[in-house]
Amino acid sequence: MDKNDWDLTNVNTQIDLAKADLGQDINKMIEQNARIVKAIGPTIEAIRKVSEEYAPFINAVKDLKEMIREEYPIVEQNGRLSFYERIHQACLINTNYGWCLSSNVSISAYRKIASSQEEKNKLFVLEFEADDYDLYKAEKDYIIVTANQEWQQFYEECFYLIDNGKYQAAIPSLMSAVEHELSYEGTNDIGKPLINRVKSSLEREDPSSFLYAISTSVISLLNNRIFRYRDFNRTRLSIINRNWVLHGRDKPSLWKKEDVYKLIALISALRMLRMHSVDQ
Repeated sequence: MDKNDWDLTNVNTQIDLAKADLGQDINKMIEQNARIVKAIGPTIEAIRKVSEEYAPFINAVKDLKEMIREEYPIVEQNGRLSFYERIHQACLINTNYGWCLSSNVSISAYRKIASSQEEKNKLFVLEFEADDYDLYKAEKDYIIVTANQEWQQFYEECFYLIDNGKYQAAIPSLMSAVEHELSYEGTNDIGKPLINRVKSSLEREDPSSFLYAISTSVISLLNNRIFRYRDFNRTRLSIINRNWVLHGRDKPSLWKKEDVYKLIALISALRMLRMHSVDQ
């Protein structure tokens, strides 16, 4: 055998061995990565869940910073900060139409709708469905992810109905969920007594705080609209009513997509207030 042939064979052998070693190293790396991913998987999931739970608060801070930039001239003229007062006023206006400030809606957009002379139901529906239903999806994920384990499947099935346009079937479930979100203190109260109990706990908030601005409007919406007493033989109220729905006295044919969005926004706001209360 020629010496050059031997050298070439030897080189090929070394290359084959190197390939084998490299293959083994790659397999080891894959196995190690798989073990690492498996080990930290629960941690990643926990981080994801926490980030989704607190996303509304992060978004609120961003919106407030934008408000500061927009209203700085007003602050200079008045010599005081009136951000929460302005949010509160917007909340009171919009809740007259059944729309509270939810966890994921932009504060800026919410305030613009409050000041608009256009039909507010139409504007809020557009807001929920803009950018490929971005706000709707954010509220859906927030409500499901942060729900009690016993209620997660319930909410998943509710949103399955909504996603498939079954609004009439979803409305009674969402209305029941509103009372569930109000009952986080484990009280036996229902209806108006339950609202009053929640109201008293929320009144401990600082009147100049963001959460106070939301909570007062939510209570107003519940007391004066959603849970408002109305004899069944009288004319139907313009905003969907809990008593009429759950006692089977309303007309499902009148329930619309906007009613679904209103209840989603309410559940989302109650969830945010509930989480804040639990953290205290």
